[in-house]
Amino acid sequence: MNKKKKIEDFIANIEDDNGQWLEKARYRRANRGWLRKSQKIAIRVLSVLDEKDMQQKELAEAMEVSPQQVSKIVKGKQNLTLQTISKLEQVLGISLIEVPRQSYTKKVEVKKTAKATYDKKSEQ
Repeated sequence: MNKKKKIEDFIANIEDDNGQWLEKARYRRANRGWLRKSQKIAIRVLSVLDEKDMQQKELAEAMEVSPQQVSKIVKGKQNLTLQTISKLEQVLGISLIEVPRQSYTKKVEVKKTAKATYDKKSEQ
């Protein structure tokens, strides 16, 4: 296929798409951060399914979700909730998200206070 024909095909596809490609591109750009994380999770889930010789349908049953939901997850385009991520981790026995422990030191200032003397005679 020559260059001119490729350009014509590309333009024809754009015109047939009713301008949705631009809208989709803007969506991907605006949501790039979580989409990339979703894709990484999808790759990890697929590799664990392969290691465990487990089908997506079996994963769906174990998670108590529909097979369509699992299909969306493994496509890497699903904005996953913490609940869904937690279910995936539990069922597959893996860790997908780890929250680092904050290591900090707190300065404690000790103030010297005058000690009160207790005199039994003054109470009487």
